[in-house]
Amino acid sequence: MNTKKTVLITGARAPAALHLCRLFHNTGHTVIMADSIPYPLSKVSTSTDYFYEIPSPKWKTNECIHALLSIIQRRNVDVLIPTCEEIFYISRYKEQLSPFCHVFVDDFRKLSLLHNKWDFIQLAANLGWRVPATYRTNNEQDIKTMLYQTADTASFVLKPIFSRFSDKVEFITKEVAIKENMIDKSNYILQEFIQGTQHCSYSIAQSGNVLAHSTYKTEFTAGVGATIAFKPIDHPKIEQFVGHIVKELDFSGQIAFDFIVTENGDAIPIECNPRATSGLHLFDAEIVSAFFHANVNHTLIPKPHSECAIRLAMLVYGLPYVKSKQKRKRWLQVLCSYPDIIYSHTDRKPFFYQFFSMYKLWRESVKHERTILEQTTHDIAWDGEHL
Repeated sequence: MNTKKTVLITGARAPAALHLCRLFHNTGHTVIMADSIPYPLSKVSTSTDYFYEIPSPKWKTNECIHALLSIIQRRNVDVLIPTCEEIFYISRYKEQLSPFCHVFVDDFRKLSLLHNKWDFIQLAANLGWRVPATYRTNNEQDIKTMLYQTADTASFVLKPIFSRFSDKVEFITKEVAIKENMIDKSNYILQEFIQGTQHCSYSIAQSGNVLAHSTYKTEFTAGVGATIAFKPIDHPKIEQFVGHIVKELDFSGQIAFDFIVTENGDAIPIECNPRATSGLHLFDAEIVSAFFHANVNHTLIPKPHSECAIRLAMLVYGLPYVKSKQKRKRWLQVLCSYPDIIYSHTDRKPFFYQFFSMYKLWRESVKHERTILEQTTHDIAWDGEHL
């Protein structure tokens, strides 16, 4: 039996996609990468057998799906694995693609439920989990009542229902919340601020079973929320929550969650990313079997000492940590000791190409008056629009 597969990975711009590309290549599979920008990291990887630039999933959805279908048929693709927010568009049109290959995503209804921060909080609460008190900003009366009943020292998080990388997230006091014009933020939620440390999880699931799982604590970020250094930890309550959600939804695919872990160790879920995230970097080639659902008899977890970091991001976003007496030593320790995610001695081109890719991204962000983080997903993001 021929065990060699042809794998099509979309979102080639993401470091997670590059990591997947290398893992599949190193285990003997043919790897095709695709993206809607011409300068993604994986384009120059020696692990990439073919690269295709495809139309934007967000702005040219039909053309994107047709392009993927053409690649799948031409290259006899066995598995399609989205890694970024193009996953929502691929999921929505999964029926058109599934007859020709296995599409490693769950159905659009589930992904939409999990991606919607309001709906996700309701789901977790209904399943009996403690969640932050959360209010839709279009329910002005409920917000006024809540603010009247809370202490003057209370703090809140104001964020869009659909967002990524903690984009447009604001941390505000009760005084600011009272003065805030919520009418202008109709697609936002106001959430109780919970004191604690952010933790993240990444998992692969099949038919309600968790096949692979990693948890890591957020120490260093790009901007407000995108973690850029990773060290695996064990947290049973997080594992329990992930298993419960996956089982309840009979979920298949990649799924990630953000939590606030309090001083007493309670893990409080705050949002979900039903796609690949950087927790994937903590795994080695063993995780490939989870994508094929082959020979996975127990939940795969990262090996000890599998920490890693995106060193360029550590440098670009490092100034606040350098200025902090409490964090400077730890930042320097992680920068110097954690292996770089992008660099590989057998695949050096992406390391050097990332500087060109970052420059192009910066140029586009300046041209369109967006932040760099906004620019990274401008052509693939899904914010609840009708599809």
